[in-house]
Amino acid sequence: MKTNNIHSLYISLIISLFLFTSCQWSSQYTYQQRSEKKKRELQAKHGGSSSSSNNNNSSVSSNTNKENKPKSKKGIEHKIPPGKKLTPQEYIDYYKEYAIESMHHKKVPASITLAQGLLESGAGNSSLARATNNHFGIKCGGNWSGNTYKYDDDRPNECFRVYNSVLDSYEDHGNFLRTRSWYAPLFKLKITDYKGWAKGLKKAGYATDPKYPSKLINIIEKYRLYEYDKR
Repeated sequence: MKTNNIHSLYISLIISLFLFTSCQWSSQYTYQQRSEKKKRELQAKHGGSSSSSNNNNSSVSSNTNKENKPKSKKGIEHKIPPGKKLTPQEYIDYYKEYAIESMHHKKVPASITLAQGLLESGAGNSSLARATNNHFGIKCGGNWSGNTYKYDDDRPNECFRVYNSVLDSYEDHGNFLRTRSWYAPLFKLKITDYKGWAKGLKKAGYATDPKYPSKLINIIEKYRLYEYDKR
């Protein structure tokens, strides 16, 4: 009888141990299943492992913030020492690439753009050009929504456009000519016809000076700016 009791107790202990182990294994297996399921969900959501997803999220967030950040268009003028007076040739060397780019995109001869920039801004040295980055003497006009600057020109206290950089001024110059119907005949001329462009600008009312065409032509020929029209 005593032997039977011991045997029964032994069997009971074995059964209890088995049940305890089974429960532990079952609990561990269930937890592992949940972990794996969660991992798969993360992978499906982010297109990679959970760790790489976190890295990708950081990268995308960083790139998004960078893209949404306002970009300042800094041109070559930021490399010019403050107060330095540019020579005409230095001006050409600094801004010729802007003029060539405008020619490719806006179809304005590079020679005309450079000559106008030289003439209108005094080779970038005029007080108006330094204060506004406006190298083409473009006035506000009814559709201008940017910053403005009052300056005595043909009349006292006239309104001129202000740009963040000279590059913006060059871009707006091309847009200004292309979007005014009275300049449309100029774009029918050959890109190398700088004389036709110089005369056409005066005829269309860009400037009031009767010598404006000859001044542009003289600048173009003196500094051989017509060579940039072939670039």
